[in-house]
Amino acid sequence: MAMRTLGAIVTLLVGGWLIAEAQVYAEFYPAVKVGNKPYTTLAGATVLDANQFVDPATNNPDPDNGYAVVPLPFLYEYQGYRYSRLAISVNGFVILLRAAETPPLTGGNIPGRLFVNTEPFNVIAPFWGDHYYRTVEPGYTPSQISYKTVGAAPNRAFVVEWKNLNINNKTLPSSVASFQLWLYESSLPGNFQGDIEFAYGLTGSGGPVQVQGAAIGIKGGFGDYLNGLVFTGDVNQARTSTILSTTWQPSGGSDTVIRFNAIPRLFLEGWGDGDVDFSQVGKHANMGQDRFVTVNDVMLILRSVATDRRLDSLKGRPAYHGDVNHNGRFYYSTRNLDNSGDSVYHRRAITTRSLYYWQDLPADNSLPYIGGDPVLFFEATEYDAAIIMLYMAGRIPYLPWLLDLTVLPPYGRGAAAVEIARRVQIGQPYAVAPGAYQFPVALDGAWKGALGLRAQFKGEIVGVEVPPHFAEKLLLDREGGRIAVAGVVECEPGEPLLYVTVRTEEPVVRVEKIRFNDIELPDIVVPLSATPVTGVAVHAAPNPAVDRTRINFCVPEAGRYRLCVYDAVGRLVRVLADAEYAVGNYWVEWDGTNARGERIGAGTYVCRLEGPSGSYEVLPVVWLR
Repeated sequence: MAMRTLGAIVTLLVGGWLIAEAQVYAEFYPAVKVGNKPYTTLAGATVLDANQFVDPATNNPDPDNGYAVVPLPFLYEYQGYRYSRLAISVNGFVILLRAAETPPLTGGNIPGRLFVNTEPFNVIAPFWGDHYYRTVEPGYTPSQISYKTVGAAPNRAFVVEWKNLNINNKTLPSSVASFQLWLYESSLPGNFQGDIEFAYGLTGSGGPVQVQGAAIGIKGGFGDYLNGLVFTGDVNQARTSTILSTTWQPSGGSDTVIRFNAIPRLFLEGWGDGDVDFSQVGKHANMGQDRFVTVNDVMLILRSVATDRRLDSLKGRPAYHGDVNHNGRFYYSTRNLDNSGDSVYHRRAITTRSLYYWQDLPADNSLPYIGGDPVLFFEATEYDAAIIMLYMAGRIPYLPWLLDLTVLPPYGRGAAAVEIARRVQIGQPYAVAPGAYQFPVALDGAWKGALGLRAQFKGEIVGVEVPPHFAEKLLLDREGGRIAVAGVVECEPGEPLLYVTVRTEEPVVRVEKIRFNDIELPDIVVPLSATPVTGVAVHAAPNPAVDRTRINFCVPEAGRYRLCVYDAVGRLVRVLADAEYAVGNYWVEWDGTNARGERIGAGTYVCRLEGPSGSYEVLPVVWLR
């Protein structure tokens, strides 16, 4: 009765790619204050004249709302893309740009746009307000916007300084302040995402300064942001707060910076290559695919499904690599399915399998692009984990797996005579303790090949057992009432793949969110038996049986017990159990053979539990072959 335990499987899990979606709070920690960093004006920097800031619509100089586009000295990753340019806005923020991209045409003077589902996107804002680049004008302090690369590779920083900028009130000559953005290069191999700092100098003197009303923080897209004025460390507060600046310096002093520490996210090409844990980056780099696709990749996917926390879904990240059957692309749409008009903002899946992520995209005017690339996200499921296991078993030559014929059609004994599985079956539960029931989980037909299964039991899963003949073929993870299973199996209709024990006080158990090989299935409601676990009971599942069945029996008093099988005329066929037992619940598996190891014929057989007080209970078991 050896079983593969969950604990033994979980020990295979390392890493923590449990990011819900591709958003800035998956790439950066909430803002913190860092002291002992005095503000120092840039020396030897490249100065951008006021006429270099232009209106993107007309390309005319615009010292009020214009942008100046400058190159970055190193690639900087943000939202899953690597950027080589910055658009510096007079209004105290920058936008990351790739080749051929241009800044947005409107809205740069409205700091509240940091918090909404509108452009500009990919914004880093040390002090976003309605500012003005002052030249030599009577009564006004001249402004200067400049940039400079500090340090040497791989520890460089790109610094932008807004010096003596006329802030938040163009008619108030005394409203002047200086501040900087520090964009750090990542020194981690394979990673292009560095930290971000905002530094603040002194304001002008001799009069009032309008420091209220600027937005401080970082933004991805569609209202995805982290407010730089929230220092509690609470991600939910930082990504929902819309507070604006009220004091100077926003960091608390000119020797203190606001810092967003990067959460390192490696980027690798290779959609669907199975390298979820990025082992290719380290010791397996430049080696064969079979060297870096391992059981750990399977377990990371199963953990994400069991906990309902998606793997990081940006291009080049874990889910991108785990989507080995290339059907996990999705994006967020505001259009009807036929692209005829506006719709409620929703997630839209791209289920077609394509070799490259930019192929077979639907007609949808709301699908965003960055530098010519579609902004897509990726999902890896338990079926992807099963296909990875199939690859490790040598059953498919490489990943990504695209051809159904590599694995399908599955078949069982009798091939065409046996229906191919299409649904999950939850068998009759067996009471194993007060308020705890064990459910056999099977398929409604034969199956041979990769198998991925997810289900949510309305109750707490307190145990999962895998039959011995599947112990080396199935991997699983669970959390609360959710279970995720992946494997490569050959099974018959109704043959239990696993036994799930659920604790509940309800009269029924609802099984929801059932998914079999990426096909969503309807809920199942299972009535619970009122059979007391202290009484005598014998129960078999499946029954009728085809290949094997599991017989559960309850021992009401300590002693020697035998569980015997008899044929229709009362002849002993096989003794399944003969031992001393304490009070409790037990089970034994019967493979449909007699005492000589020969396969029995079709018919009805009787299982009888015999103990100190005689024969306690009999159970008819029907064999179909």
